[in-house]
Amino acid sequence: MVFKFIAISLALMDVRVSLLDGQAIEGTLQQLNADSVVVAVDGTDQSLPVEDVVELKFPHPDKLEAEPLQMILRDASEIPITEATATSETVTAKSVVLGDLNVRRPAVRAIRLQPLKDEWQPQWTAFLERSNDKDLLIVAKRDGSGLDFLAGVVGSVGAEEVPFLLDGDEIPVPRSRVFGVVFAVSKEADTDRSVGLALQLTSGATLKARSVTLAGEQFEFETAWGQTLSLRSERLSGIDFSSGRLHYLSDLEPLSERYFGLDPPGREWGPLFEADLATRTGLSSQWRMSRDRFPNNGRPPLTLRNTVYRKGLCIFPKAAIEYALDGQYSRLTAIVGVDDDVAYNQQKGQPPTAVELRIEADGEEVFRRLVKAPEAPFPLDVPLAGVTTLTILVDFGDGESTCDYLDLADAKLIVDTSEK
Repeated sequence: MVFKFIAISLALMDVRVSLLDGQAIEGTLQQLNADSVVVAVDGTDQSLPVEDVVELKFPHPDKLEAEPLQMILRDASEIPITEATATSETVTAKSVVLGDLNVRRPAVRAIRLQPLKDEWQPQWTAFLERSNDKDLLIVAKRDGSGLDFLAGVVGSVGAEEVPFLLDGDEIPVPRSRVFGVVFAVSKEADTDRSVGLALQLTSGATLKARSVTLAGEQFEFETAWGQTLSLRSERLSGIDFSSGRLHYLSDLEPLSERYFGLDPPGREWGPLFEADLATRTGLSSQWRMSRDRFPNNGRPPLTLRNTVYRKGLCIFPKAAIEYALDGQYSRLTAIVGVDDDVAYNQQKGQPPTAVELRIEADGEEVFRRLVKAPEAPFPLDVPLAGVTTLTILVDFGDGESTCDYLDLADAKLIVDTSEK
């Protein structure tokens, strides 16, 4: 993948530059081109090779309110919108942040046509994760208790109604009844998640792009679907350059997931979960490794000491998660701690609860630490050059299972680009 960068002058724009080696440099961004990022630090310009840059972060004092509706693309872009219509070929939408949008329908995974209530988030996420061969028309239950769906064919999405083909009969569904549409997985679908850059909006949404420049107070960028759009600087919180340079663990399929009970020996909960202790499906699924979300309580984002992380793993003991690396990576990095959702649930007068983290590289232990809640998170940086198999082991650290939800936030494998 060849990235297209055009030199830009970014006067007086504060920035935090994260590098592949784990360093972070803060200053004023002066220039960005195909070869380097130039940052002024204490009056001195530092030139950083673009190939070493993971991310640019632009600090904003306030998070701007998100638009009420959303369009989700198959490349994982999340686009805030205020309205949307669709034909069999195109989804047309309007966005206060991005303007008028015209996207090929095969590139669109879903459109959400009503504001999302917090308690409906798990259901909506579950619909998005389905491998559906028919369109899903999502509606709110009349009693307000949740979401329901019909599987069929959505011919179009109009301003007043949504024509829906169900078992050969076309039903004109009032637009006001439709919470959202999850389109069928199409053979024409654009599933490339490695396109160029990822723009991180202050609303929390992420948008993939092929190139980006800055003209005055607006960023101009080419989207993954080929449209050129503009974005005001106060709407942008960061630019992610990591595609092709690193892989987030939460995006990779493990070689294996093994589980060894939900409590230390002698303190088991009894036979309730015996049928699925080794896999943690069924009743015990909330103790299975979770990607990018805390596994229960509405699946909130991973949070460590009030810092929210959009990527990472949450693992409950006792577990062993294996990944096939095949010698492709140089390091594993992450921020480690007990998730805020449980870290402060401590018994008064008792020692803080603890969970143990171990890392093995080709069967050899290379890291071990007892992680106490609610101690400050710490950075993990484990060399992996030439390693074939990575194993992450999470165990009970203090003979108890209380509060043992361990986050490996922002966990990523750095691609080894050295000559072998």
